[in-house]
Formats: sequence, C-alpha cells, structure tokens
Amino acid sequence: MKKFDINKLTTQEKIGQLIVAGFHGTTVGPEIENLIREYKVGNILLFSRNIESAAQLFKLNQDLQKIAMETFGIPLYITIDQEGGMVTRIFEDGTFFPGAMTIAATNNVEYAYKIGDLMGKELIDLGINMDLAPVLDVNNNPKNPVIGVRSFSDDPDKVALFGNANIRGLQNHVVATDKHFPGHGDTHVDSHLALPKVEKPLNELEKFEFKPFKAAINDGLHAIMSAHINFTHLTEDGLPVTLSKRALTGLLREEMGFEGLIITDGIEMKAIHDNYGTIEATLKTVNAGANLVCICHDLPYQIGASDRFNKALETGELTMDTLNERVARILTYKEKLNVDLTRTYEDVKENVESIESKAFARQVVEEAVTLIKGETFKQHGKTLVISTNPQATSIADEDSHNSKLGRRIREAFANFEVIETKVKPTEVEIADIVSIASAFDQIVYTSYNGNVYQTQIQLIDALSALNKDLHVLALRNPYDLYYTKNIKNYVAFYEYTPNSIEAVVKYLKGQLKPQGVSPIRYE
Repeated sequence: MKKFDINKLTTQEKIGQLIVAGFHGTTVGPEIENLIREYKVGNILLFSRNIESAAQLFKLNQDLQKIAMETFGIPLYITIDQEGGMVTRIFEDGTFFPGAMTIAATNNVEYAYKIGDLMGKELIDLGINMDLAPVLDVNNNPKNPVIGVRSFSDDPDKVALFGNANIRGLQNHVVATDKHFPGHGDTHVDSHLALPKVEKPLNELEKFEFKPFKAAINDGLHAIMSAHINFTHLTEDGLPVTLSKRALTGLLREEMGFEGLIITDGIEMKAIHDNYGTIEATLKTVNAGANLVCICHDLPYQIGASDRFNKALETGELTMDTLNERVARILTYKEKLNVDLTRTYEDVKENVESIESKAFARQVVEEAVTLIKGETFKQHGKTLVISTNPQATSIADEDSHNSKLGRRIREAFANFEVIETKVKPTEVEIADIVSIASAFDQIVYTSYNGNVYQTQIQLIDALSALNKDLHVLALRNPYDLYYTKNIKNYVAFYEYTPNSIEAVVKYLKGQLKPQGVSPIRYE
C-alpha cells in the first residue's frame, strides 16, 4: 500500500483531487489531457459516450492513469454509473447486469451480493475503480419520475438488506457509492430538471429514508453521493443537501458517523445550476463537507471550478485546513488502489466477457419475473402484441439503446401481429390502436412507466373496455395498477434490457413461469 503525503502536494494538486471530470470522446483528447496535466484533475467520470467496446474502454482507462501517474503520481478515481438495469453504461462485450428492483424481486439476497461481486470484478478489470451505485433510495412515491426500479423496494428494510449485500459484493473490488443521500425516493420532481422539495419531518425520515444509509454506514460503506434536494426539516435556508453543512457535516459526518468519501451528484444538474450556479456550488459543497465534486460535462465549468477554489483560498472563503481535510480523506482511500499499467486487455478479456456472468445475469432477470395479478399468458386465437418503445425517462438513463422488443416478437412468433407505439400515445393513436385490437381475441400490451407517461393508462383502460383477453407486461416501473383497476392480468419484468426482452419471449412461449415476489406493495 503506497502512502501519499498531503504535505508534498502543491495547492493545485490538492484542488485537482476534489474534481471528478467528465469528458467527450473515446480516446484521450487534448482537453482531458490538459485538465490532468495542467489543472491536476484527479478523478474521471465515464458515460456511455466514452465507451465503444471493452478493449477500447480498457485502453482509455490505462491511458488516463498513465498521464496521472506521470503528472502527480496519484491514481485517478475512474468512476461510472453502472447500476445495472435501466442505468447501464457498458453495453458491449461485458455483462448486462440486472437492476436493483429486478434483483429484489427474486427475493434472494445472495443474488444481490453475487451481482455486486461480478460487477465489481468486471469494472476493476476494465480499469474502473469507483462505481456510483447502488441506489439506496426507498421508492415510496409511485409518481417518482427518476428513481422507480433503480430502487430495490418501497420498504426501507428490504432496501437496506439487498443494498448492503450488493455493496459488500462491489467492495470486494471497487469503491461502492450509495446514492442519493438522504433519499430521492419520495419526490415527484427529477433533480436533473429542477430542485425537489421534501417536507417530511425528521422522525419520518428516520423511519424510512435514513434507514438504508445508516445500515450501509454501519457496514463499512466507502462512499455516499449527496442528493440535490431541499429537505425542509434537515437543511438550512432552503438549501439542497449537496450544499448544506447541516446535512453533510452535521448529520452525515457527526450524527451518523460516516468516515468515507462524500461525492456530489452532477453539479451541473438544473437543481443546482439554475439556482446556485455550477461554479459557485462547487465551492459551497466542499465547504459543506463534500470531498469529490462531479462536474460531468462541460470544460468551462471544470476549469472555472478549479480557478474558483484558488481564488477562495486567497480570499479566505476556503481555508487550507478545510482543503487539507477534504483531500486527506481522498488520499487515504486512494492508498488502497492498485493500478497496474503493465496489463493488457488480453489479461482481463476472459473475465470481462465471462459467459458464466452473462448466464447468471439472465437467470436473475428470469427469476425476477412476477405475476402481480390474474393469470399467466396462454396463447389462443388471434394474438396482438402492442409493444411500447422506450425513451429515456431521465438524463440518468441511456436513450432507447435497446428498443428491440417488437422486432424480437416478430422473429419468435410468426402467428402474432405486432404493432409498436410510443411512450406517450396521443388520443388519435389510442383510437387507432383500439380499432386494430378489436379484431383480435387476445392482446398483450407492454407498458413502460405508465406512472410517468399516463396516456399509457388511458390506452390500457380503452383496451380493457374491449373485453378481450388482455395481458399487461410492465417493462419498467410496475406501478400501472396504482392508476387503473382495469388490468386483469399483470406481470412485472422491471426493466427493458436485452435479458428482459428474451425473458418476455420465453414467457409468451410458456417456457418461463413467473416466480418473483413483488418488492413493492399494492394497496
């Protein structure tokens, strides 16, 4: 274990350790190289825009680490939002891991651990040493536009149980980062787009939102991501948690005893940017208690934040003692990193492209399929499949990278008629679909977040009125029953991914019997 002496770092090197920078491109271009060499930026955040293949990703990460080691001799944290399911960044070559609610629906906590372990091993072999996962939000608001199936459950105890198992698996290999502290589950606003407000009193937060985070802290969690949410009974002056010293230092550090790293959600998100300004917020969050600030997209903000920290040291808005405390904690964790710059992709290829990992991921998705209400599908007469093509529900998602269900159904069922529809069908489109459906004996409708795109609920109600054999398959948030009682047969698949598409095909063929247990309650 290499020791890093904070007293040997220049001021600019200390400032660079605070910043987690995203960039554009799949190779090391001049902008990101300059950020590391000139501004001493010490951490990187990857998105799918940076990834073409596993071999390319491996080389990119090796090249980034080489520049950092040449420049200041401290490894980068290379981070990614690899939650599994609907928030997946690595599509090619590696395993497409299931998401949180899918895992919880198996009712097998060992699966949460094993998925974490396999995911962590794959990430570290690709050169990624920090995963911005899992989500420990308790999704107790069915109208939530951004969390949904990214959460394990609407039950805080189940979230804690499955979340901690997943963390233990991940932390065999990488830094796990619970998010979004103290909880994004009971919001109806997406903080990518605006500043949510939660007015729950502290005793309610203790019973629900805080529970999974406290359990993870007690279990040795390495990192926590802050939420851009104004908890009116927790933060001061209407501030979001990310900018609140009362929340990050008073609650998280002092009351809950968290000793790990505090990392912000993307500081360019509109909840912060539109209300406080991205550059000013970087200074404010570090003063509040954060160690790492995610500046995900734009170079001017990354350079501007670095310059702002330097200015703040001159003016006394940031003290050297505060800077040293924040950075020393980062260095303590980085001492545990093992960066081997001699490895090649051939050294890790077998594990990254593991057939066994992929088979296990498929198994988990299949075992999660849950019959929520009614009967399982049994083909008879003329069958129509109405397939909803997904789109990104929030900026956290990737947009329609796998919209293949309609095509796959056509390939697998020559005798089925298939039509495809949008997530927000119009009244005219609903009327057209219902007109077509009236000629069929049996209708299968795949919903995609009807809780967010509620014209899907109108379509379900209109199809139900035909008095046909209607089966609704939820291919993401399984909340349709909260909005209509007209669904007779309802099955949850929890995600729209390559594995779940194959699970749908097997289910419709009668080769997959639903055995999952719903992680959410239906009133």
